[in-house]
Amino acid sequence: MISTWDHTVTLLTIGDGYDDIGNPIEGATSKVTIFAKRKPTNRREFYLAGQNGISIDETFVIHPYEYSKQTHLEFEGLYYTIVRTYQISNEELELQCSVKVGDLNGQ
Repeated sequence: MISTWDHTVTLLTIGDGYDDIGNPIEGATSKVTIFAKRKPTNRREFYLAGQNGISIDETFVIHPYEYSKQTHLEFEGLYYTIVRTYQISNEELELQCSVKVGDLNGQ
Protein backbone atom coordinates (compact mmCIF):
# COMPACT_ATOMS: atom_id res chain seq x y z
CA MET A 1 0.00 0.00 0.00
CA ILE A 2 1.42 3.35 -1.04
CA SER A 3 1.27 5.95 1.69
CA THR A 4 1.10 9.57 0.56
CA TRP A 5 1.09 12.94 2.27
CA ASP A 6 -2.37 13.85 0.97
CA HIS A 7 -4.26 14.49 4.22
CA THR A 8 -4.31 17.67 6.27
CA VAL A 9 -4.54 17.64 10.04
CA THR A 10 -4.69 20.53 12.45
CA LEU A 11 -2.54 20.23 15.57
CA LEU A 12 -4.17 21.96 18.53
CA THR A 13 -2.71 23.32 21.73
CA ILE A 14 -5.47 23.36 24.34
CA GLY A 15 -5.40 25.89 27.13
CA ASP A 16 -7.65 27.34 29.76
CA GLY A 17 -9.23 30.73 29.36
CA TYR A 18 -12.26 32.77 30.30
CA ASP A 19 -15.35 33.82 28.37
CA ASP A 20 -16.78 37.36 28.23
CA ILE A 21 -18.32 37.17 31.70
CA GLY A 22 -15.41 35.44 33.44
CA ASN A 23 -16.50 31.79 33.33
CA PRO A 24 -13.59 29.34 32.88
CA ILE A 25 -13.53 27.59 29.49
CA GLU A 26 -11.21 25.22 27.69
CA GLY A 27 -10.31 25.96 24.10
CA ALA A 28 -7.64 25.85 21.45
CA THR A 29 -4.96 28.46 22.04
CA SER A 30 -3.03 27.68 18.85
CA LYS A 31 -3.73 25.80 15.63
CA VAL A 32 -1.23 24.55 13.04
CA THR A 33 -2.44 22.84 9.86
CA ILE A 34 0.04 20.41 8.29
CA PHE A 35 0.16 17.54 5.79
CA ALA A 36 0.10 13.98 7.10
CA LYS A 37 -0.02 10.37 6.03
CA ARG A 38 -3.02 8.41 7.28
CA LYS A 39 -1.94 4.96 8.37
CA PRO A 40 -4.03 1.93 9.31
CA THR A 41 -3.86 1.13 13.01
CA ASN A 42 -1.90 -2.02 13.71
CA ARG A 43 -4.20 -4.78 15.00
CA ARG A 44 -1.80 -5.68 17.81
CA GLU A 45 -1.55 -2.08 19.00
CA PHE A 46 -5.34 -1.70 18.76
CA TYR A 47 -5.99 -4.68 21.05
CA LEU A 48 -3.15 -3.87 23.47
CA ALA A 49 -4.51 -0.34 23.85
CA GLY A 50 -8.02 -1.73 24.39
CA GLN A 51 -6.75 -3.95 27.22
CA ASN A 52 -5.57 -0.78 28.97
CA GLY A 53 -8.84 1.09 28.46
CA ILE A 54 -7.55 3.18 25.54
CA SER A 55 -9.03 3.34 22.06
CA ILE A 56 -6.69 3.98 19.12
CA ASP A 57 -9.01 5.30 16.38
CA GLU A 58 -6.56 6.87 13.90
CA THR A 59 -2.82 6.82 13.24
CA PHE A 60 -1.07 9.64 11.36
CA VAL A 61 2.53 10.13 10.29
CA ILE A 62 3.89 13.69 10.28
CA HIS A 63 7.28 15.41 10.13
CA PRO A 64 8.78 15.66 13.64
CA TYR A 65 9.90 19.27 13.16
CA GLU A 66 6.23 20.29 12.73
CA TYR A 67 5.19 18.80 16.08
CA SER A 68 5.53 20.84 19.28
CA LYS A 69 4.05 18.53 21.92
CA GLN A 70 0.44 19.34 20.99
CA THR A 71 -2.09 17.15 22.80
CA HIS A 72 -5.02 17.31 20.37
CA LEU A 73 -5.63 17.01 16.66
CA GLU A 74 -8.49 17.82 14.28
CA PHE A 75 -9.12 15.69 11.18
CA GLU A 76 -12.18 15.81 8.91
CA GLY A 77 -14.27 17.64 11.50
CA LEU A 78 -13.51 15.29 14.41
CA TYR A 79 -11.33 16.10 17.39
CA TYR A 80 -8.79 13.56 18.63
CA THR A 81 -6.56 13.26 21.68
CA ILE A 82 -2.98 12.31 20.83
CA VAL A 83 -2.45 9.20 22.95
CA ARG A 84 1.08 8.25 21.89
CA THR A 85 3.89 9.46 19.66
CA TYR A 86 6.54 7.24 18.09
CA GLN A 87 9.63 8.43 16.22
CA ILE A 88 9.87 6.23 13.10
CA SER A 89 12.91 7.99 11.65
CA ASN A 90 14.47 11.47 11.50
CA GLU A 91 11.82 12.42 8.92
CA GLU A 92 8.71 10.71 10.31
CA LEU A 93 6.80 10.81 13.60
CA GLU A 94 3.76 8.62 14.21
CA LEU A 95 0.80 9.99 16.18
CA GLN A 96 -1.68 7.49 17.59
CA CYS A 97 -4.97 9.21 18.29
CA SER A 98 -8.23 8.52 20.08
CA VAL A 99 -11.54 10.28 19.42
CA LYS A 100 -12.01 12.95 22.07
CA VAL A 101 -15.12 12.14 24.10
CA GLY A 102 -17.63 14.96 24.33
CA ASP A 103 -20.41 16.21 22.10
CA LEU A 104 -21.02 15.01 18.52
CA ASN A 105 -17.92 16.78 17.21
CA GLY A 106 -15.76 15.51 20.06
CA GLN A 107 -15.42 18.99 21.56
